[in-house]
Amino acid sequence: MADIHGESYLEVSLGALRENAKAIVAYVQVPVIGVVKCDGYGMSLEAAAKAWVEAGAAMLGVSTPREALHLRRAGFDQEMLLLAPVADEEIFSDLLAQNVIFTLSSLENAQNYARWAAGKTVRVHVAVDTGMGRFGIPWQNTQALKELYAQKGFSFEGIFSHFAKAFEGEYNITKTQLERFLQVTDTLRAAGCPIGIRHMANSNAALRFPQTRLDAVRVGSALTGRLFPKPPIPLRPATRYLAQVVECKTLQKGDTTGYAAVCRAQKTTRVAIVAVGSENGYGYVGGPDNYLLRDMVYYFRELFRLSRKLPYVTYQGKKLRLVGRVGNQYTLFDASGTDIQPGDYVEAQVPTVIPRTNLVFVEE
Repeated sequence: MADIHGESYLEVSLGALRENAKAIVAYVQVPVIGVVKCDGYGMSLEAAAKAWVEAGAAMLGVSTPREALHLRRAGFDQEMLLLAPVADEEIFSDLLAQNVIFTLSSLENAQNYARWAAGKTVRVHVAVDTGMGRFGIPWQNTQALKELYAQKGFSFEGIFSHFAKAFEGEYNITKTQLERFLQVTDTLRAAGCPIGIRHMANSNAALRFPQTRLDAVRVGSALTGRLFPKPPIPLRPATRYLAQVVECKTLQKGDTTGYAAVCRAQKTTRVAIVAVGSENGYGYVGGPDNYLLRDMVYYFRELFRLSRKLPYVTYQGKKLRLVGRVGNQYTLFDASGTDIQPGDYVEAQVPTVIPRTNLVFVEE
């Protein structure tokens, strides 16, 4: 138990991280780029990186220069791919000195890198946009890609794209993107371009669609053990969010709670005041991230279903329902029928990637 009075914290199981990483590496049967973006998906950049390294990942993947430099300073000397372009010369120079592999996503990128490198060879992977609409040269523009490979001063070591919807139930959008990517790589190879390794599969694609694995896969969120849809291999949840009960009190019938007095007790109710709230991401519900009609119908149905169930925390296997609104740092829950006391901890469901300072590591 953490010695953090009156606060909430994310408990990270190092054992689960190790088990999940090893299971994934063994299952996919191709080199794994262990992605540790967003501070290792909220579980610690170093802890996530160590799990991948110990499992035999071929490379680490990061999304910001800060993450790359942090890992280098922490002693991680493994191959490392920065999955986004760099727009600052000073930062580029720092990364180049640390042997980080860069992403090339445009001709402008290439021109900047070549100028900033001042004669040094820059190791790169080329990004191709096949439908994500983010980084990369559009897959239709093979001429621009060929021009990119004609640039001097680069060691072209890989080419990649990113799936927009690998969590889909049907293999439709993912199939289309893969076909576009393979068309691009085949065309470039035929033109004599040194494309290097091809990688496109993220966590869901790598585990669910073997045909997407190509020469390597990029796996990140699967390390948490909380992947949707359910993966084909057993993964163990690597985290749980614990929040301390700061005070218990009894509300009388008619008493109100919270700002705007929106909640009025319908009967005498014992409540627990818990150190968790919107600051920690409690009560956050992500919006729909795709917009096809069938998806919207699904999400609205799910939101309606969830709206009929108040948020809760769990204490000794019992759900304690929310009383009133979620606060910024402290929230009330119905403690009726429990012996919960100040100092006890409850488990809350929060997104792991929301930044926090309180991490507690256990070996289990």
